[in-house]
Formats: sequence, structure tokens, C-alpha cells
Amino acid sequence: AKASLDELEASGLQGRGGAGFPAAFKWRAVRGQAVTERYVVCNADEGEPGTFKDRELLLRRPHLVLEGLAIAAEVVGAVEVILYVRGEFEDCRRALESAIAVAGERLGVPFRIALGHGAYICGEETALLEALEGRRGMPRLKPPYPTEVGFRGKPTLMNNVETLACVPGIASRGGQWFRDLGRTEPGTKLYCVSGHVQRPGVYELPLGVCLDEVVEAAGGYLGTPRAFSPGGASSGFLPMDYRRHPLDFGALAKVGSMLGSAGVVVLDDTVDLAEAAWVQAVFFEDESCGQCAPCRIGCR
Repeated sequence: AKASLDELEASGLQGRGGAGFPAAFKWRAVRGQAVTERYVVCNADEGEPGTFKDRELLLRRPHLVLEGLAIAAEVVGAVEVILYVRGEFEDCRRALESAIAVAGERLGVPFRIALGHGAYICGEETALLEALEGRRGMPRLKPPYPTEVGFRGKPTLMNNVETLACVPGIASRGGQWFRDLGRTEPGTKLYCVSGHVQRPGVYELPLGVCLDEVVEAAGGYLGTPRAFSPGGASSGFLPMDYRRHPLDFGALAKVGSMLGSAGVVVLDDTVDLAEAAWVQAVFFEDESCGQCAPCRIGCR
């Protein structure tokens, strides 16, 4: 288990759910807790507009995700693994159930699936935990963080589907192998491409490629590109001046945007950008939990 943790640290794997937080830090934090009743939770509540990578992983590579979860459970000493799956993902649930049945006792600890009910806020880790415990999905105050006080008040490791799918490769081929796959930051990334491109879909590319490279993989632009959203609705829109800017966690943060879940949406010059911004604002007004001041005051 310690060797796996060392390789995870060497890999530089950052959380693929949106925050880009170092995965090894979370794993070490849970493993180091005095409380022995610990949990691993897979965040499969993919709700960010323009993002559809986790759904594809669960459908097409469920065993990869389960293997990542089994390794995580072994490393942190978990007593149970819970997959919190978006309620609309019926096909994903079936794929996971059949993969769990095939894996059987080799998973090491009990695995169970919990279905969400389509609330965007439940993708936030502490709101997800509240929902798992049968309460309204409202975020908790942090600290304490879930690594200390999580599911049922016990230390809990929560990772995104894509983060967990990276783990088996790191365990079998080593951290340096994974690190070398990236360009500006470690590893490959699943980029979701939609909007005005020839072939919308999910493309695995080195972390840090630019928009032109992502769209080239998707068959090229449709029409004359005008703006793009690099990481789902939360990242806003960037002008095409940034088409060669690295799509990674650090570089996008420096220009006031974010990689987030890498939901890349390309808009051509037929789109009214004011309307596009308005549509996003309406989404956040509808989905905000209204709990903290910026949303409560700013999303009127």
C-alpha cells in the first residue's frame, strides 16, 4: 500500500473532477487518520454542462474505475466503497453492477451504488455526503474536510471517476510513466469537445494541449470560431486569442478561467455571446443552493 501511495505521489496526478487537487495528498490524509472506520466514495455525479467524460468511462471502462477504487480502498484501509452515480445514468449503473458482479470478492471490500437525483450541487463533495446520509444536499462548512470528518463523520476519500481510472495504470507502470504522458502538467486528460466542431466527443490527449489541438482531434472547426469555454459552464468564455493557450489547471487559472472538468465548448460567429452568457447565468441561478453569500446575493 505504501508503494502504491509513493507511485501516486510521483505521478503528480491531480483530481480530474475540476479542482485539480493533488490526489496523493488526499490519500495520505485519510490513511493517516487515527479512526480506523474509513470510507472511499467515487464522485460519479457528472453535472457540469458540456462535460460527459465520466459517463463514457463508466459505460465503456467500468472495470478500470472499480480497480482504481479497490486500490484506493486497500491503500487507505477503507471498510466500504460507495459509488454516487448521477440518477439519470441508468446505463452506467447497469454497467457498474455487472462489473461489480464479475469482480466479486476480488474487490476486497463491499462496493455499493447510490443514485443521485440530478441536483448540480450534489457534485460538491460535502453536499454529496449530506445526500448519501439521507439529508438535503447542502454543502457543509469546511474545515473539517471529508478526509477527517466525512461520511457518517468518519475519514473519507472522495475522488472523481476519471481520477480513479488513472490509478491502475500508475500502479502497474509507475508514477514517472504517467507524469511523462503530460505536456505542461502530469498525465493525459479526457477533453469533452462539443459545439461547433466536426466530431463532438471525448478525446484523450496530453494535459496541456491547446484548443487548436483538441479541435484538430475532433475533426476541425465548423464555421468561423469566435469564443470557447475551456472547462464547463463555471469557466466562462475565452476569445479565440487564447486558442494556443495550454488547457491545464495552472495556465487557465492565470488568465482568470479554469480547466475544471475540461468540458470544451466551441462557439462560432453565428452565436450571440450575450445570450450564451445569459444562458449560463440562468443555469447557475436555477442550480445554486443559495447557501453562501456570493450566490445568494449575486445570482438574483
